[in-house]
Amino acid sequence: MNRRGFLGATLASAAAACGMLPKESAVAPSRVALADVRRLVVERADPIAGRCRYVADLGARRVPQPILFARRGESFDGVIENALPQPTTVHFHGLTLPEAADGAGFDPIEPGARKRVRFEVKNRSGLYWFHPHPHGFTGEQVYAGLTGLLVVTDEDDDALDAALALAPENRLALAIAEARVVGGAIRPYAPSVEDCLHGWLGNRALVNGQLDASWIVRPGWVRLQLLNACNARGLLLAFRDGETLVPFHLLGTDGGLLAAPRELERVFLYTGERVDIGIDLRGRRALVAVSLEFDPRHHTGGAAPRHRHAARERYAPLAAETVCESASGDGAQGRLADGAELALFSLRVDGTPMRTPPLPSRLSALPEPAARPEAPTRRLRLDFDERAGFLIDQTPYRADEIAFSVSRGAREIWEIKNSPISMPHPMHLHGFGFRVLRRQGTYGEARRLAAEPSGRLVTDLGVKDTVVLWPNETLWLAMDFTLPEEAAFRGTQRFMFHCHNLEHEDGMMMRNFSVI
Repeated sequence: MNRRGFLGATLASAAAACGMLPKESAVAPSRVALADVRRLVVERADPIAGRCRYVADLGARRVPQPILFARRGESFDGVIENALPQPTTVHFHGLTLPEAADGAGFDPIEPGARKRVRFEVKNRSGLYWFHPHPHGFTGEQVYAGLTGLLVVTDEDDDALDAALALAPENRLALAIAEARVVGGAIRPYAPSVEDCLHGWLGNRALVNGQLDASWIVRPGWVRLQLLNACNARGLLLAFRDGETLVPFHLLGTDGGLLAAPRELERVFLYTGERVDIGIDLRGRRALVAVSLEFDPRHHTGGAAPRHRHAARERYAPLAAETVCESASGDGAQGRLADGAELALFSLRVDGTPMRTPPLPSRLSALPEPAARPEAPTRRLRLDFDERAGFLIDQTPYRADEIAFSVSRGAREIWEIKNSPISMPHPMHLHGFGFRVLRRQGTYGEARRLAAEPSGRLVTDLGVKDTVVLWPNETLWLAMDFTLPEEAAFRGTQRFMFHCHNLEHEDGMMMRNFSVI
C-alpha cells in the first residue's frame, strides 16, 4: 500500500484525552506524515485530571494525538515544544538516531522551552513509537496519555499489503495502554510503595486513548500492528470468537517483518514491545482481543523504597487533583493484578468481503545476527535490593555516569542474567536493534511457547529493541554498534539501556553507555 493509501486508512486514534470516561468509541482520524510536522507540542489536555497529549502543528492546522507515518529514508526537521509544567523529552523508541535526536533524558526540555530535532528514518518498516523520557517523570507522563505511534513503510511492507489484498480499513496501528478507572473517572498518577515495586497497573484497557475500543473491519485479512504502551503490565495476547481462541499469524516484531510468518494462538507482549499480526476474518462476525490469565512471576523479597527525585520537588504534578493511594487493595483503588485476564479491544466484521489470498511464505530478508559466538561477551546482571529496588549490576542509576563504553562498529554478545528474586523485566536498548540468540532458565508458561530448541520465543526471531527476561532467566543477545557515517553520528554518542517497566526506569534500573 502506498503512503497516500495508508494515510487514508481508517487508523483511529484518541481525541483529546480526559479524565472522565469516553461515552463512545468513535473518534476523528488523525493520520499525519512525519515530514509534514513543523512542531510537535507536548501539552496538558485536562489540567484537573492531568491528562496530556501530543499535538502536531502542520502550519495550516493542528492535529491532536497524531499517528505519524514515514517512508524509510524520509526525514523529520521540526521543533518539540514543552507546554507541560514538568521537564520532558520525546524519545523515538526503536529508531536508529544520534544522541541529539534520541530524546533520552540527558538533555530534557524545560517547561516553556523548545528544541529543534532533525533526523532521517533509517529503520526497516514496522511500528515504532515516541514517548517522554525525563528521568523521574516518565511513568507519570506516559500514563497521562503521552504515547505516539510512528508507522514506517518500505518495499517489503508494500509487498505484504498487496499480497494480502488488504483493505485500507483492515490495517490498524494500536497502542494498548491502561487506566485506573474508579467512580467513572480515570484516576491521576499517584504511585504507592506497591506501585513503585511492581509497576503502576490499571484495571481497564485504553487503546489509542479509548476505553472499550472497537473498530469495524471487512471480511478478509486484517493486519494489526500492536504496541504494549502500559507502564508495567505484561500481556499474553490472544483473540477470542466467543469462547474459541482464534489462530493468528505473527508477521513482525519490534524492528520489522520476520523472514516468514508463524501461526500462533497466544503471544507474550511486554511493555515497549511491538508485534505485527495477520488474522483471516473469513466467516467471522466479531473478535475480542484479550490478555489471557498467566503467572507474572513476581518473586520479590520485600518492599522497595519509593524513590524521591530531588528534581520533582521543583515542578508541579500534571494533575491538579491529589489522590492518596494505599499500598494494597487492588480492586478498591482500580488496580487489577498483573497477569489477570483483561479485555483489550474488539473488531466487528462487516461489509463486502475482500479477496483472501494465501499468506506469503516469505515476508522479508531478515538481517543475520552480526555478532558471532567468538565475539567478546559483556555480562550484565539484573538485581533486586530491598533498600534500592531493582538495579542493573547492583548500581543505582546516575544521570552523569557512563557505565561502559564500546567502540564504534564493535560486535558483542550480551549475556544478561535476571535474579531469581525478581520479576519480569522488559529491557530496552536505545539507538540499536539486536538479535536474541538463545534463552536459558525460562519458566514453564513461557518455555512452552518457545519456537525452537534454543529457547527463543517466536517474538525473539526478528529484530528487537526490547526483550523480556523472566526471573532466574539468562539471555544472550547479538549486538552490532555500527553507526551511520553522517555528521550527526560523529563523536562520542551516549545511549541508554534500561527496564521498560516505567516505575523501574524512574527508579534506578537504567545505565548509560557511550559509543566512541
